[in-house]
Amino acid sequence: MPSTSIVFAGDQVALIVRGKNSHRHDPGVLEQHADCVLSNGAPVGFFGKGNAGSSGNASSGIGGSSRWSAGSSNSSGVGMTGVVYDFAGLSRARGNYVDARIARGTGTVSTVLLVQVSAAEAAAFDKAWADMMADPGMFNIVGWNCATHASQAFRKAGILSAGIPGLDTPDNLYKQICIEKAGKVSAAYGYVGFSAFGAGYMMTVEDV
Repeated sequence: MPSTSIVFAGDQVALIVRGKNSHRHDPGVLEQHADCVLSNGAPVGFFGKGNAGSSGNASSGIGGSSRWSAGSSNSSGVGMTGVVYDFAGLSRARGNYVDARIARGTGTVSTVLLVQVSAAEAAAFDKAWADMMADPGMFNIVGWNCATHASQAFRKAGILSAGIPGLDTPDNLYKQICIEKAGKVSAAYGYVGFSAFGAGYMMTVEDV
């Protein structure tokens, strides 16, 4: 089936909005989640990890379709430990976020926003995520979720100048990047997958 392969060579990073079916689609507040792609093509994202009263992992976006979940989760979205997943972690907990075949089978459509960056911005963006992986802190569904963390990485890298306007949602972050980085962004949507490529990963976006 038709697909687009994207290679990352240190000059671009990306925001992925899960549940956003196209560039112009506005997903519901409870139907979106944000992940990012590092400058070497590696996927990464922030999630809430179940507390003593729950098991499994919860999508740390404002919400997420239950069919995306990998096991039971804490539906309250508060009192949860934060965790940053890399490719290996996503493969275990959210296979539909890194395997296009699983994404198609579960109907998990994502929109990828590619952002052109300088070498310094790329390095700072990667470091911001490495720092968050080492110390992810707590998760709160409002104000300290997946979009908040993605925004923090973009700001620490100097790619964005301010926090997300309005509610911290993945789609609001997407729109902010489109405005602030006009002329340096491009988008693709479909079923997203990743595969090892060189020292990093190649991203494939299969048509819906």
